[in-house]
Amino acid sequence: MTRGIVDVELGVLGLDPLDASGDDQSGFSHPVWTWPREGLDAPEAGERPLPHLLGGRFQRGLLTVEGPDDIACDDPDALALAAVDETGSADTPLAITAPDYPLARALGDWRLAGGTRAGFAQQVAEWRAQGFERLLCFDPVHLKPETDHAITLGPRYLALTEGELDGLLSKLNPWLAEDGMQAIRLGRQLYLLAQLRPEGIGPANAALTRGGAPLACLLNRNAGVFIDEEHSDPLLRQWLTELQMWLYPQPLNDRRAAHGQPILSSFWPHGLSALTDELPSPPVGERLILTDSPAVLATFEANPWRDDEVAATSEAIRAGRPVRVLLTEAAWCRLEGDLGGFQEELTSIDAWLEGLQAECPGVRIRLDDGQGGVWQPESSLRRAWRRLLQRVGR
Repeated sequence: MTRGIVDVELGVLGLDPLDASGDDQSGFSHPVWTWPREGLDAPEAGERPLPHLLGGRFQRGLLTVEGPDDIACDDPDALALAAVDETGSADTPLAITAPDYPLARALGDWRLAGGTRAGFAQQVAEWRAQGFERLLCFDPVHLKPETDHAITLGPRYLALTEGELDGLLSKLNPWLAEDGMQAIRLGRQLYLLAQLRPEGIGPANAALTRGGAPLACLLNRNAGVFIDEEHSDPLLRQWLTELQMWLYPQPLNDRRAAHGQPILSSFWPHGLSALTDELPSPPVGERLILTDSPAVLATFEANPWRDDEVAATSEAIRAGRPVRVLLTEAAWCRLEGDLGGFQEELTSIDAWLEGLQAECPGVRIRLDDGQGGVWQPESSLRRAWRRLLQRVGR
């Protein structure tokens, strides 16, 4: 990007160009993971800011996540970290598999919920005073049975309400406390605290050296691949079996099943952080970074992105400060096959763009996919001519 030509770099991970090839296996002849087709055909579609940006000429990038299959999984947090760092690649070992990743993600979720770095440091000190020494990511999952295996579906598929989660935790934590553990909720994410014991069970066992693979690697995949001898510890597998047996008869699952909703099959514990005072403290950079990625919020000096807040962005633009917006929710929805959530996210981004343009008329925005792909602005005549050629070519 040439500074001075673009005011805002907007990265939306998981977003396809309008003229991308359709997914033949799904039966669609046009791209699904982009602005809805019916919205493009409406007369007023050209007036909407996001479809306008998507109408530019797309130039595909080369950013990839390299490494073994169990971590090279298009994890949105890994890709977001690489995109903000502007390295052009996300080589292993990835930050999402680093020992301090759960603690860093928890810091990011704390900030997404409105907290500060100082407030999180105080919270960590309180956890340590209670005897907790370890923190794991603890994501709710549904195991969808297939012929000879189960497919892992995550929090967006389950769509558990905060009331459902809090009610479940009130019953789960007394059971966990018997083994020196406690589940907590930071915003919409869950984490597991553990006191370490030589003969402890599962995450509370001092001999446990690794959690499970990152959740993104499991989504819409065979769960059995990630709980074999190579990818998981026997201490964790045994405890997961007990956890699933505890969850199955819970009233929450009875109610959800009665209403045709997917049941909560298990939680997926991944990452393995020691609770420590050594938290990320990045310096203030030249750019204003706005994001919904907890990993980026923890690693960089960044602010949470809100779809109804444009004041910080407009202030930076007027001051001549470059703005980088990097959003991952659409990519998470895509990993789970949540088309409804994906479209809701694009609608929120479109509304945010509309608000920004109202505050800063003439603002110059460049759209990218967070992986090096960029939509280059085009004149209306050039765009119409290109689309005509594409239709003729089909």
